[in-house]
Parts: sequence; structure tokens; C-alpha cells
Amino acid sequence: MEPREPVEPEPPESRVREERQVTNPGTTGPGDSAEVVSTFNPGWRAVQLAYLVFGVIDGLLLIRLVLKLLGANPRAGFSNWIYSVTDIFLGPFKNLLPTVGNEQSLLELSTVVAILVYALIGWAVARLFAIIFYRNVTVRRRSDLRPRGY
Repeated sequence: MEPREPVEPEPPESRVREERQVTNPGTTGPGDSAEVVSTFNPGWRAVQLAYLVFGVIDGLLLIRLVLKLLGANPRAGFSNWIYSVTDIFLGPFKNLLPTVGNEQSLLELSTVVAILVYALIGWAVARLFAIIFYRNVTVRRRSDLRPRGY
């Protein structure tokens, strides 16, 4: 086998860069072509933000579920902080379903339902943002500097 040259990874970008020649059908003049400089979608950030917010909420609820299952000490700093933060998000789901377990290890079924509901709400909000804010913005550079109509 021949040794391959090392390939440097491209830096991640939030925009897609695309270059090509675009000409109007039916015209062959040099003044009718344009080059696509970049194509990007400004609504993508809103969708990413929705997924981030609801992903953090689901992550915190999942950590709470695991801590309760493992019987973590509720007076410890981290578990106390997780329980206090997630109590806000579990408010609508309190006593919805019974808690299964013994004094030490508990399975809060309300937390499982809350994780599923917040994941569904996050998906719905992201889809709503996609419907409202998505549009493709294409920036073109004309190949000549003549004004249109000449």
C-alpha cells in the first residue's frame, strides 16, 4: 500500500459555502451570469436553541432519575442542587403516577413521564421554529458591474 498524505480536517462552520456558476436560461451573454458566494439558513440557530434548552431540561431530569434510583443522599450538595432545580420542572407532574421502591432506592414514574413530555415539547417547538424562521438566503456576486437593464 502507498502511504497516504495526512488530511487536515476543515474547521467547523455554521454556514455552508458553495461556489458555482448560474446562468439564466435562454441568454448567453456574459453579463447574465452570477456566482453563488454563500448559502445559509438563519432559522437554524433558533432550532438549535430549542433543542439545547429542552435537552438540558431532559438531561437534568435524567440525572435526577438516576440519583433517586441509586439512592443518593439528598443532603449532599450535588444531589440537593439537582433535586431543587428539577422540582421546578416536575411541578406539573407531581403525584401523577406512584413512586415505586423502598426507603433508599426510588423510581419516580412521574419523572419518566416528564422526560418524555419535555422531549416531545422540545421537538414541537423546534419544528415550529423551523416552519416560522426557515428560509434559504443565497448571496450572489454578479460577474460584471453593469446595472441591470443595459
